Amino acid sequence: MIYLLSFVLCFTAWGEESLETIRVSHGGISNSLVDFVPNVTVLQSKDLKKRREINLGDTLKNEAGIQSSSFGPNAGRPIIRGLDGDRIRILQNGLGVLDASSASVDHAVPIDTLIIDSIEVVRGPMSLLYGSSAVGGVVNVNTNRIHNTYEEGTIREFQVQGDSAQNALSSSARLDHGAKNWMFHVDAGYRNANDLRIPDKQKSERLNAPGKFEAKNKLPNSGSVQKTVAVGAARIFDRGYFGMSYYFFDNFYGTVADEDVDIKMKQNRIELHTEYQLRGDVFKSIRLKTAQSDYLHKEFESGEVGTTFSNEGNETRLEISSEASGLKGITGFQGQKFNFKAVGDEAFLPPTQNQLISAFTLQELTVNQNIFSVGGRLENAVIENNVSGGKERDFNGLNGSLGYRRLFSQTHTGLISFSYTERIPNYQELFAEGFHVASGTYERGDENLHKEKAFALDTGLKYHSDSTTASLSIYAQQFKDYIALINTGKPSPELGIDISSFQQVDAIFYGFEFDGKKRLEQSPLSIITKADLVRGKNKDNGKNLPRISPPRITLGLEWVNKRWTLDVEEQYNFEQTKTAPNETRTNAFILLNAGVAYDLIKGNAKWSFFTRLKNILNEEARLHTSTLKDIAPLAGRSVVAGVQYIY
Repeated sequence: MIYLLSFVLCFTAWGEESLETIRVSHGGISNSLVDFVPNVTVLQSKDLKKRREINLGDTLKNEAGIQSSSFGPNAGRPIIRGLDGDRIRILQNGLGVLDASSASVDHAVPIDTLIIDSIEVVRGPMSLLYGSSAVGGVVNVNTNRIHNTYEEGTIREFQVQGDSAQNALSSSARLDHGAKNWMFHVDAGYRNANDLRIPDKQKSERLNAPGKFEAKNKLPNSGSVQKTVAVGAARIFDRGYFGMSYYFFDNFYGTVADEDVDIKMKQNRIELHTEYQLRGDVFKSIRLKTAQSDYLHKEFESGEVGTTFSNEGNETRLEISSEASGLKGITGFQGQKFNFKAVGDEAFLPPTQNQLISAFTLQELTVNQNIFSVGGRLENAVIENNVSGGKERDFNGLNGSLGYRRLFSQTHTGLISFSYTERIPNYQELFAEGFHVASGTYERGDENLHKEKAFALDTGLKYHSDSTTASLSIYAQQFKDYIALINTGKPSPELGIDISSFQQVDAIFYGFEFDGKKRLEQSPLSIITKADLVRGKNKDNGKNLPRISPPRITLGLEWVNKRWTLDVEEQYNFEQTKTAPNETRTNAFILLNAGVAYDLIKGNAKWSFFTRLKNILNEEARLHTSTLKDIAPLAGRSVVAGVQYIY
């Protein structure tokens, strides 16, 4: 790490030479999200580099309204406004990841955060565009493996970074080449991480159940080795493009919950994208995307395979965009089919066949300074238990929304939206039965569950000027027959572990988010402020729902001047006292981070040097959203440093 820091500093004198022009492009953002949704967060470029972690949830956990399920450093899905699992749709290039991460918190999302170009996050219901499993929001990860525009020439990128928290070394390489209206892409990544360094003891003071771990300063079985490779090619035409890509993901990591359990994960994924510009008076373009995935992961117990999970499936999406007389919209069809299997002595899920077909539309009408939106989605899902004598469930879902935005001025915007969503139970909630050794839980499904029904209201104000951006959102979402995994307090006869069963209750989630940044006068210094609060309650008994994040406040300073970027931020996480039955409180903590980045452009090359100090106070930090909060704290004081070279 010392060598990397020295490497950064030794280029300071060289950077005094004049900057020359360099053009670096890695593609755009998915239009369907940004064009039609006002409440979207995009992480890219320096912001993505600043937040990047091993898993997707931890990469996003510092954004307002977003937390991580944080099953140690290797596995973590985003939690948005208190909702997680199958209520948050994770997409790669606009299509489902087709993995097993929503089935259990110890299952990592098969996405390499080193290689991605941007992440889009939409808070609140996106069921209209992406199905009932997007009732809580959407996280879309963009890569540029299939180009949609043509650029002559070659762009090469290399990056190396180290992280003292796990004595980790990461590297990535990519190449984009354009010739004769063809665009080609290659990328690869490698990461090797050891056990996570923690501030002190592994166990929390409030751990009220016996545990086998007595570790100190390091989190046992938290290391990982990850490898990825991808290729893509696209033919660019005057009125569109056609392209394909192949992505291979390989990850071996410890599960943290049990020192003797590891997971070996692989995914092969093929994507096909095409778009044709219609250029008509009403219909503007037609876009087709499809992804075929072959996913497999094995859970090893003391070196022997205990359970094997597999998911083979396809997702296809057809979109038609239209625009006429102030009305623009997107209409389409979506199909998803996958076979999910869990095989082995500890398999808690039966093999299932899952099929979903849907049609959707979202339209916006602009009248002067007023923007009205209306949308709807119809879908049919068939979930079949393939065990002999197993039950098949057939569901029809309906989703709708109304929205209004008012452009008060060039700087001020107000918005309000109302939505009704029907979420279809998934295979796990219907058919789970057994002990999941990697997460240490005994889960029991209910094959007679019916649809969740939710009403959501979201209001917001936004301000945007040359020196200031600020947004405030206040929201509430009420569920009828919300499906919750509830600890029954009754032990299973065979294992003595409390059974957690999927039950339906009425629930409500509500809260607010604030995100602001203000540059001081004409100086290079900006003040950054973030705050969020979410509450989740079981309306049937008035008690709190489990794993709801406590309030958080973030204050920061950022100084940007030509080639240099310096920042410092302090995030205060309040103590969580609003706990669910059989759930312990979580102490308050402060995370203090600081970073410096330096960009140097010489000729046709760009060097970026960066270093970041994390958890400077070496605080014992435990996320209330994590099922392992009492045995898996966040990393202690650490340094991340690296260099990126583009030419």
